[in-house]
Amino acid sequence: MKDTGRDQAAILREDRLDQAIEEAGPGLFDLLSASAGDPDAEVRETAAYGLGEIGDARAIPLLVGLVEHDPAESVVVHALKSLESYRDPRIHRTLLREADRARHTRSPRWYAAKQLRWYDSPDSVDALIRLLASEDALVQQAAEESLSILRPGERERWQRLLGRNP
Repeated sequence: MKDTGRDQAAILREDRLDQAIEEAGPGLFDLLSASAGDPDAEVRETAAYGLGEIGDARAIPLLVGLVEHDPAESVVVHALKSLESYRDPRIHRTLLREADRARHTRSPRWYAAKQLRWYDSPDSVDALIRLLASEDALVQQAAEESLSILRPGERERWQRLLGRNP
């Protein structure tokens, strides 16, 4: 086994959490909730994953909190992925903020672009138009797909904004 430099206790906590998610027994939400505040980022990632799997609306504020406040971008990505399992105005507000937030990787903005398609509002359309201007082609593509779902009659407009001639 290679030395990852991680605390062995954190590795054990993550292993126990993985097993608890797989078993989906009673008390899982409480365990995931507590683990969302773990000092180890990989434990928080696993907790975020589990919160998406359980389909419990009580997970929404925990996941939103991870997206908005966790210092580890990998945790943010796992939380955003898990938010795909839910629809809620709190998620919508978080996605709108995430669309404009600077991050080190494309993943958070890509998830925001993908998920905004589920929230039909002028604010979603505006955020997606801003994401069309991203320098990242995958973020642009996700934004265009979402705009095409939200406003299919304006597909030519989205193509023009991308510099394509329909």
